[in-house]
Amino acid sequence: MPPKSAPSARPAPKTAVRAVPGVRRTQAERRETTRRKLLDATLETLVEQGYARLTTVAVAKRAGVSQGALFMHFDTKEELLAVAVEHLFPRIIQDFLAGVGARPSGKDRVGAAVDMLWAVYQRPELQAAIELYVAARTDPELQRALAAVDGPHRRNLHRVARELFPDVAATHPDFDDVVELALDAVQGAAVGGAARPSDPAHRRMLDTLARFMRVAFAPKA
Repeated sequence: MPPKSAPSARPAPKTAVRAVPGVRRTQAERRETTRRKLLDATLETLVEQGYARLTTVAVAKRAGVSQGALFMHFDTKEELLAVAVEHLFPRIIQDFLAGVGARPSGKDRVGAAVDMLWAVYQRPELQAAIELYVAARTDPELQRALAAVDGPHRRNLHRVARELFPDVAATHPDFDDVVELALDAVQGAAVGGAARPSDPAHRRMLDTLARFMRVAFAPKA
């Protein structure tokens, strides 16, 4: 008799694979994501097209939402622009501090701060924000919207300056006035630089500003 063939192995029972449902975001998280997209799209459109040509239609399209969705987050175009600037400011400050901190520890900190302040004012997104401040001269609604965010930002800049120069801030009663002067000087030069980007006078102005600040921040006799 022919030998019996070995019984074929039974296939192993299949293990049921249960689909893991994706983590559902809350409505607040979805709203915040859309809001960030709109703010980033506003800054990008402002850089590319300028204030005069920026429209909420273009911003909404870039963000991938409807214009109606845009106005669910922001009541007016002016509010959208002001909040976009507010959204930008912390990133600019972070980059400024990183730039100053990257300089050698023995290097003149006043000179480093002035140079980095000038560097961040050359960034296209900050120059686009300055364009809004210029436009606010004849746009009362934009002026009001920017005023609401500029005050806290300015106070934050002074806080950063005090962190960079704590000893000077503690001993010089005119510290905040010198900081305000430096901010206005560099911002004004940046506005002029839009028409004269390679003017060597800018470098001389920065060097003069740094010398003035060193004298102003010198230890009191």
